[in-house]
Amino acid sequence: MHQHIEKLYLSAKKERKLIIGLMSGTSLDGLDIALCEVSGQGMDTHVEVLKFTTVDYDDDYKTRVKRVFAKRECDLEEVVLLNPWIGQLHGEMVAKTLASWGIAKELVDVIASHGQTIYHCPKNQHKRAEYGNATLQIGDSDHLAVTAGITTIGDFRQKHIAAGGEGAPLAVYGDYLYFTSTSENRILLNMGGIANLTYLPKSADARAVFSSDIGPGNTIMDAYIQR
Repeated sequence: MHQHIEKLYLSAKKERKLIIGLMSGTSLDGLDIALCEVSGQGMDTHVEVLKFTTVDYDDDYKTRVKRVFAKRECDLEEVVLLNPWIGQLHGEMVAKTLASWGIAKELVDVIASHGQTIYHCPKNQHKRAEYGNATLQIGDSDHLAVTAGITTIGDFRQKHIAAGGEGAPLAVYGDYLYFTSTSENRILLNMGGIANLTYLPKSADARAVFSSDIGPGNTIMDAYIQR
């Protein structure tokens, strides 16, 4: 069996897995790196955060991304070049963070990478009848995997969009698992670069859960302060 296939096979059999989650938001503060121990499945899934840090982005990174972020017209060559460049940079950040924590990369089963959103375009925004919802994240997972030396999965939004959603499948799942109450209805507000909410009914009926972006968040404040 090929060594990479064997690693996936052995990881899948583990009752507890070590997974690194990466998140890079539209506010461009830095790369969030969480080392988590995950066990169980479905409603019995348990996640424990063992280590967490945010690696700050320097001004060069922010400038490069801002040149293509949320722009209807931009340099396509720069988008193509940034895709592997960001993946490699994130891989280097993961490797350095693991070294600072004293954790060998061989102990980590998988990296889960969100990528860097550069354009989010649901149908209610573009209003073009022939197209559906769409979104684009860059930061190539293959370059990240090779640089960090750890199996990497990513591009999570696309399957949600293909199934009719707007591209936010994981946040709602985590909200539902950890914050649902059978005694009260709850609304969670995430004030990131873009503000979004999750509604959790006390019925705990997953079909009644609702989540949506509701408008700009820190991007407006960031732009104002920079100006």
